[in-house]
Amino acid sequence: MAGIARFKGMATLTFTGTTELKLANGGVTEMTGRDEQMFGFVGKGNAKAVVRSDEAAGRSGKLMSGELFYLPPDCSCTLENEGSGVFHIRWIRFRCDGGDMPELAGSLCESADFAALRFRLPQARGWMAGFPAEDPEELEPAAFFRLQAHLYAIASAYVGHHRKPKGTDDDLLDYVEQTKRYMTDRYAEPIDVEELARQSGASSGRFYEAFRKQTGLSPHKYMTFVRLGQALGMLADLRSSVSEVAHSAGYPDELYFSRLFKKHMGMSPTEYAACAHKKIVMQPIFEGDLSVLGIRPEWMLDRGWWEHPEPFVRQIAETRPELVLTSPIPGELLRAVAEISPIISLEWKGYPWKKRLTQISGILGIGSVAEWWLAFYDRKVDNARRLVRRHLGNTPFLLASAHGPGYRIYGMQMNKVKDLFYDDLGVKPPEEAFRFGLLEVDSFREVADMPSDNLILLMPHSRSEEDISDCRRRWSEREGRPEHARCLVVRYAGPLMYNAAANESLIDQTVRLLAAK
Repeated sequence: MAGIARFKGMATLTFTGTTELKLANGGVTEMTGRDEQMFGFVGKGNAKAVVRSDEAAGRSGKLMSGELFYLPPDCSCTLENEGSGVFHIRWIRFRCDGGDMPELAGSLCESADFAALRFRLPQARGWMAGFPAEDPEELEPAAFFRLQAHLYAIASAYVGHHRKPKGTDDDLLDYVEQTKRYMTDRYAEPIDVEELARQSGASSGRFYEAFRKQTGLSPHKYMTFVRLGQALGMLADLRSSVSEVAHSAGYPDELYFSRLFKKHMGMSPTEYAACAHKKIVMQPIFEGDLSVLGIRPEWMLDRGWWEHPEPFVRQIAETRPELVLTSPIPGELLRAVAEISPIISLEWKGYPWKKRLTQISGILGIGSVAEWWLAFYDRKVDNARRLVRRHLGNTPFLLASAHGPGYRIYGMQMNKVKDLFYDDLGVKPPEEAFRFGLLEVDSFREVADMPSDNLILLMPHSRSEEDISDCRRRWSEREGRPEHARCLVVRYAGPLMYNAAANESLIDQTVRLLAAK
């Protein structure tokens, strides 16, 4: 199949075929990479594996059900079924041409230990049936490119696994994170949580414990939370019937879905849809509040729109929204917009976001939905607070964030960030933090000069790992700072808003950071 894209500095992977092997108890077989590379997926059973090359002695380990295994080129793999049942492995063969991907180079066979070749990906089992045994040249283009996408996803998971330094439970925590993404991506499909637990490579008890450690919820409750959250958005659009929404959210039984929805939300799906389906215009700060309630705005006002309001007023007049949400604006402008559409002016600076979320949900008549979401949020907070207590103890930490080209330092006199980390999560503030609300500085050097031994630094995903390493180095090397000083980096997807969705994301990232320690 021609036409595979090549990107500068990257390898091009091309699916070349599939080989399936089944071994009865005591059976032995050998697979050789030659000029191809392979990912093997263990569909059933356990087996002893020995990997060899001409230049290196054999290294052995055990392959277990649900695991993926990488076999580099010019290496051979001997498999022996030591279990009582049938061992089933499917090899996905591919070429790796050009580019710079050392993790998929032949030299790995000599340099890596056996454990580095094994990894897990919850989606893999569902993908395997799509890899056919016939010649890929015979596939339709759409089917071929779908397999290519799966191949690249498997390669990406392997590279991430191989590059990351591993601790005792890192593999299991990685698998939990992948399972969460799997649930979010595949919420409409039947999901066998027990099978996911078996594929973790750990006991079911350890998997469930690790899942609760990262989410504060059991896998089943987390799945319900994801599905009902997705159902909110579909019901608010009013483009589907309740029956269609139920099926799309992963519930084949409409009556069961309706009962479950009302049990959690305090109102029926039809009642929620009638309240939530509104044309709303608002400022970006409120988007994260409405999103957790399942509502998307018709369009967004710019920040500071009241300074040059004419084009926005014209757009409001053309759109005729059922509600306009804005931060406080001049009284004359408020009256002008009110003649066109109902408008609510909401405080956000210095006003707790939870109260604002409750206020917005009350205006829309869906206060019970906000209560449902806040109950799950509080479970996450309780879980995160336990991790903070375990890993940070009573040690004071300063809070700062990368903001554009500069940085912000957060004190106790401002709600934003402070009420999440210092109030909800119980991080102890340093004495210096009680003297200010917000400090804006131009460089990290000014952050590092603050009289605190420890720092929690919020960094957007757009910042590189080199930036993070540089900040950590500058913090630890500051004169007078002890050797045990810490700079913990919490990643976030910007902008750093003061609303429900942004705070939930920060909690998830903080838990991910602390759970891996």
